[in-house]
Amino acid sequence: MDIPTFEELFKQIKLNLWFFGIPFNGRKIELRFYFMVVVVIIMLIGEISFFVSRYAPENFMELTQLASCICVGALSLLKILPIAHKKQKIFELTESLDGLYNTILENPKKKAIIRRQMILVKILMKYLFIVNIALFVIYNISPLIFMTYNYIATNEVEFILPFALGVPFSIESMATWFPVYAYSVFSSFVSVSYFVTVDALYCILTTHICSNLSMVSEELQNVDTSNEDELKELVKNHQYILKLSENLEEIFSLPNLFNVMMSSLEICAVGFNLTMGPVSEIPRSVVFLSSVLLQILMLSVFGEKLIEESTKVGDAAYNSKWYEVDQKTKKTILIIMTRSSKPQQLTAYKFSVISYGSFTKIISTSWSYFTILKTVYKPPE
Repeated sequence: MDIPTFEELFKQIKLNLWFFGIPFNGRKIELRFYFMVVVVIIMLIGEISFFVSRYAPENFMELTQLASCICVGALSLLKILPIAHKKQKIFELTESLDGLYNTILENPKKKAIIRRQMILVKILMKYLFIVNIALFVIYNISPLIFMTYNYIATNEVEFILPFALGVPFSIESMATWFPVYAYSVFSSFVSVSYFVTVDALYCILTTHICSNLSMVSEELQNVDTSNEDELKELVKNHQYILKLSENLEEIFSLPNLFNVMMSSLEICAVGFNLTMGPVSEIPRSVVFLSSVLLQILMLSVFGEKLIEESTKVGDAAYNSKWYEVDQKTKKTILIIMTRSSKPQQLTAYKFSVISYGSFTKIISTSWSYFTILKTVYKPPE
């Protein structure tokens, strides 16, 4: 498989952002963005109103099923709104990384170094979209399957929605059920598209930052008396990439915070439904859980990758032939090593570092919530 171009990696993201009303060319946000945000907000109001109206111990299982859907809707909004607010910075960062990537592709040796990680991120993006498409399809098709089965079994029509919504009218007829069902499908499509697009954007931008840091490490490790004059330009390039990394942190620190906060609740609710809920909920719960776990795993993996690649710059400087160069060049290499001792990090709004540690923390918190739910839950007799 050949290494993907920058445009190939960003094609789906640009298309999604255009659909959301956030054109990838620096223009103002379109009216359809506000329309879709209102659609999701109304969906959330309907879910929360149903949750409140049914709040009772005997409805515990039903409410935990709805809780995971509420988390998805809320998280999708909390992730897309900061991205829309930072759209200009995203476009500028993307343009900078595009130029750096094209420079790498012009050099066969550099191209070979980053080939594996670029192909890998392309494959991961494909699986990310596939899993969440499956989530969308199974949630919105399952009501039609259940309705068909009930009609065949009982000769009566039971009107079912993909997820519970509080509406100010009865949906016990086709004329009222179908508009609400169509609205549920569209709003869930927008919600899923929101958080998948933001996650894909995060992963691809982080990968490009990491690939450029890999180039700095490779060039720095080969510094000797024959090319010590190039070190000054290499330092400038390193500083430039670190600045782009800081811009990346500024863009995603708030979405990362919401991811960390909501993921534990999602995993807890879905895991509870998977283990304690009816058999009919297993397919939806399995796909939902796979989606959430993949989401936070990718978040943590790429955060850890940035820490690793930024630290490798210092290791590369140490492994270079610094002992052969002049005193001025030695001082420059020492400055690089000192700077690299503090790795670049992506954080959840400075509250925690996005890394493997954050992934284990989320899983641990989810397990704690899950055990509490199992303890307090009493199945209806």
